[in-house]
Amino acid sequence: MIYQLIALSTLVSTAWGDIRGVSPENSHLYQPIVENGKQYWHCLNDTSIKLSFDQINDNFCDCPDGSDEPGTNACPKPLHKFYCGNEGHFPNYIDQFKVDDGVCDYDICCDGSDEPEGVCENKCEEIHRQYEEYKNNVEKSLEKALQKKQSIIKLAQSRRQQLINELRKLESSLPPKKMELNKLQIELETKNDGIDDLSVFDVLGDHISDLASKLESHKRDIINQEQKIQSLEVLLEKLSKEYNPNFNDPAVKESIHKYQEYISNKDSEIRQDIHETNQVLKDLAETAKSLSHNENNIYIQPSIGNMVHHYFKKFTGTFLTKPELQVVSNLSNDELENKINQLVKDIEKLEVTIEAIKNNLNTDLGPNDLLRAFDSKTITKKLGGYNYLINILGTVSQDDVLIGNFKEYKDGKAYYTNGAKCWNGPKRSAVIEFECGEGLELKRNLFII
Repeated sequence: MIYQLIALSTLVSTAWGDIRGVSPENSHLYQPIVENGKQYWHCLNDTSIKLSFDQINDNFCDCPDGSDEPGTNACPKPLHKFYCGNEGHFPNYIDQFKVDDGVCDYDICCDGSDEPEGVCENKCEEIHRQYEEYKNNVEKSLEKALQKKQSIIKLAQSRRQQLINELRKLESSLPPKKMELNKLQIELETKNDGIDDLSVFDVLGDHISDLASKLESHKRDIINQEQKIQSLEVLLEKLSKEYNPNFNDPAVKESIHKYQEYISNKDSEIRQDIHETNQVLKDLAETAKSLSHNENNIYIQPSIGNMVHHYFKKFTGTFLTKPELQVVSNLSNDELENKINQLVKDIEKLEVTIEAIKNNLNTDLGPNDLLRAFDSKTITKKLGGYNYLINILGTVSQDDVLIGNFKEYKDGKAYYTNGAKCWNGPKRSAVIEFECGEGLELKRNLFII
């Protein structure tokens, strides 16, 4: 708050003396005209009216504009107000009708010059001392208030930054959730596409075809190896019959001996022709076509594991690899739907929170976002027999009656609307004005911050 100190003016003494009620800047208007040794004066707005100089302030209104009575209340419409010199304090002006009314108007004329001499004592020295004390106290209070204002602004900016950081965090978490939701929705759609028409063969058909192709390849390899073994056996058989034992070659003798041992221990059981595996695969395919597939990727008995184990055991024990069944998801349809529903709720809640924070950040909360510092501050005070409870950015209540909810801050005022409806009128509302002060306090209908 800036106080403008008016320089103390002193009355200018003239040869004709000071005129009561006339300010120094207007004193030249009352300079007498000397004719034949006598002093005369003309009304200010009608110079045709000529008065004797001693008619000024004679308590009789001679001029239509009342300019001849600057120091009395004789004229109903005076040209100027009565001037109080207030030496030692600040000069001031008072209405003419208050002059000589017997009332000491010390708040305007601390020197008592508006009343006849002796009626009101001069209190300008005491009043000026009180003024200086008041001014010093106000200046100290404002200095403290400005210091506190800086800390309040810092708190408000800190809370704003916290909201900005939270907004960034929430916004960055939104895309991954939407991507996960999209993925789950695709998985569910994929599982549901034609699910009622699927059979085990529809799921395993490619694996069965691949298995048949691999068996055919292994079959060719086995036949090739058997042909090579048979050729080797023929050579060794011929060698064992035709070699000359008289050469006494140890290596040849040992080889012949090993061959004879191999032949004697050779399994005489007739092996099952590998061609029979083709029939096994056909049986497997036909059986798979007759088995249905349910929505949880679980197959009716025999299960995939048991069925594969059952049929594969018939034709392999060493060289075939069990195919792995690739599934879209390990979750059932119900689990997928529950997870999707939860994600939808989470995303909606996230979007609502993000929108609320954006609206909060875009709300005008005063210079430097000042009111944000009082977001959670509640003021209570009893005024006029009512208990008021006020949350600056929340609600205003009078006892248990809602006066209004915070709507906006505009032109130094906070507006609250949509309160409880009056018994015979509209809904209640409130307007709170703010002034600078040392602390947060409710005074009448004003917040002093």
